[in-house]
Amino acid sequence: MTDIPWDKLGVTDALRGAVEPDAPRAVRIAAAKGAIPTTGEALLGMLYVLACGDDLEVRGTALETLKSMPGLVDVLSQRTHAKVLELVATTREERALDERIMVIRAANDRTTALIAARADEGLCDIIAENHERLLLTPQVLVALHQNPNCPDAPLERAIAFLRMQRSLPDLPETRPAPGEARAPLRMKAAAQPAAPAFDLEAEIEAALAGKASPHLEQKARLDLFALDGEVVAGLEGFNFDFKDDDTFSLDLLDDGDATAAEDPNLTLSIEKRIASMSVGKKLKLAYVGNKSVRSILIRDRNKLVSVAVVKSGRLTDAEVLQHAGNRNLPDEALREIATNREWTRKYPVKVALVNNPKCPASVAVSLVVHLQIKDLTSLSRNRNVSSVVFSLATKMAKQKGK
Repeated sequence: MTDIPWDKLGVTDALRGAVEPDAPRAVRIAAAKGAIPTTGEALLGMLYVLACGDDLEVRGTALETLKSMPGLVDVLSQRTHAKVLELVATTREERALDERIMVIRAANDRTTALIAARADEGLCDIIAENHERLLLTPQVLVALHQNPNCPDAPLERAIAFLRMQRSLPDLPETRPAPGEARAPLRMKAAAQPAAPAFDLEAEIEAALAGKASPHLEQKARLDLFALDGEVVAGLEGFNFDFKDDDTFSLDLLDDGDATAAEDPNLTLSIEKRIASMSVGKKLKLAYVGNKSVRSILIRDRNKLVSVAVVKSGRLTDAEVLQHAGNRNLPDEALREIATNREWTRKYPVKVALVNNPKCPASVAVSLVVHLQIKDLTSLSRNRNVSSVVFSLATKMAKQKGK
């Protein structure tokens, strides 16, 4: 496997030397056992890379370590790579892990559908209320629909929400009865791939060439799916790669040079393509899109999309300042800006927020107390802000004026 995104896996250059194919085998095995001191995030990335390799013993050891890794719930975060999340969900069926993964935006379609299909009643209720997840992966609703643990009430609310958003997927006509046993997540031994046939000629050729036994090699690969005597469900169909469910063209992701970004024809083309996207597709793009894309999606009529742009962590200081004073932004987006401590440390952002009539009064009041006399005086003359903010600014301007 090539093109490993080491930085996204949290694996530093120093640690790469322990997991790359040309690293000493003893070092790779030690890394697969989790014996190399590092952070939990980096260990997860290292285990995934090792599980992709050709050395079957190293692969099996890495998977075993992943299965028994303690404190994994606290390790998973919004930075965790989607394929790592998928492998965790595939190899470990734990309620706490499932609940954590479902709120991580990077989790891909296969991962979230798998979790929704096996969720208990309480988790079904949580998933059904996660509107962003339902829009990102409508297939989750199908999985909930076929999950006998999912009560009717939360399912109906989720259906109503996606119908309102015009994102309702096709649902099967019937549902499993409550309490009906769901499809097992651990496949029976009979479902394992057939044992490889013994080819004498191939064995002789391999021996003469100094290569390993093809029969034993193939058998060892099949045994990777049987850890502790059980076949890990879905792992036989798991692709060890870093491909995303949705791939966007580079002109939507890379900022490029300023001249290209200001090209009106290019902007128009991007606007047309975004307009044809589903809400879920826009949500995914909001978290990874470039500046041109962000400037379009921040104005989207769907509040979830505009809020996602703010939550993406990709906004520049100039963009934050511009959006803080934007009266067309929904309250939720302004609240996200105002509750980000890194942004509100910047004085111009505070001033822009308190002067924005759309900024929630409860948020603006906490910022007014930090204003200088000249900005308090200006705010006390701003009749567009709420009466609470106006009164507080007037009072503080008089006090500081004395």
